[in-house]
Amino acid sequence: MEQQEICRYERVYEVQFRHVESGLAELKSRVCRLETALARGVLLLVANLACAVVMLLEQLLR
Repeated sequence: MEQQEICRYERVYEVQFRHVESGLAELKSRVCRLETALARGVLLLVANLACAVVMLLEQLLR
């Protein structure tokens, strides 16, 4: 009888594990999109800072 209970619970755990796997895949996708957005933001910030430095240097050289 104990073996039957283990098998019954094993199926439940298998279903729960699939849901966890699905959730982790979605989380991985969201983190990837967040990293991409963060990288774009950092690149824009660096470009704006470089532009500001160039403009300041032009004003100093005039």
